[in-house]
Amino acid sequence: MLRASQTCQVWEAINDLDRRRVALKALHDKFCRDKEQIQALKHEYDVGHHFDHPLVIHIYEYNIHRNIPYITMECGISRNMKMALREDGENLAYWTPKIISDAAKGLGYIHKLGWIHRDVKPDNFLLDYEGNVKLIDFSIAEKKRSGLSKWFGGSKVQGTRSYMSPEQIKGEALDGRADLYSFGCSIFELMSGKLPYTATSADHLLDKHIRGPIPTLLAANPNVTDEFSTLVARMMAKKKEDRPDDMDTLLRLFQTTKIYKIPPKKPPALAEQDRKALEEIPPVEEETK
Repeated sequence: MLRASQTCQVWEAINDLDRRRVALKALHDKFCRDKEQIQALKHEYDVGHHFDHPLVIHIYEYNIHRNIPYITMECGISRNMKMALREDGENLAYWTPKIISDAAKGLGYIHKLGWIHRDVKPDNFLLDYEGNVKLIDFSIAEKKRSGLSKWFGGSKVQGTRSYMSPEQIKGEALDGRADLYSFGCSIFELMSGKLPYTATSADHLLDKHIRGPIPTLLAANPNVTDEFSTLVARMMAKKKEDRPDDMDTLLRLFQTTKIYKIPPKKPPALAEQDRKALEEIPPVEEETK
């Protein structure tokens, strides 16, 4: 098993027809007859199998075998960013510029096709040991609204509480700036090892995203520059109008912003046996609201 969440398990498999390595994402037994979870898995396929980008996971098939719904996906990177932070957070510092840039490009690609991810978080970026990234999990992705629906149609309140934008929490119609807020929260965690907001209850946590002061990355990681800390804070602005307009704008700003005061050293390459040892325990994804 590669990974596990509350509702699904991801396994490595071999396609019998072409002997290609694939990943199978299958519902846990107790959810195999849950219509909502089946629909979420089918929706992930319906959205994701159209994507064709090197920084976005390729999804090949949706099927049901022995009453178990599953999708087959590209297999390669076996850990996600959350797991990488737990394993070797210090070694990620060197790769951070590449990770942020490529993750933004992957998100920008799906935005240009009219989709909002709505669950951007470290769990949903696969990450190898040389900073290579893949965006995954489109189970609650939503088509960007246009016309009258943009003004009168809201979005179902879904997402992961630690990363949800204020407008997502309020159920408003969303655009790419909602994902940009969540990406800012993810960068904050990537750079500091800490969530931007914590609270003693779910409601209090959501309220902090809506009304709480924006945390300062520089306070959590003294080695980042004032300019980069300011850019991350801008990504996490309460009003979407105060954030960068889109991922292309963010990338332009990012490319002209110095990240570290003292550049991190490149970590030593891991031996293959060390990598396999680190990958033995699958991560459990954070609860999604």
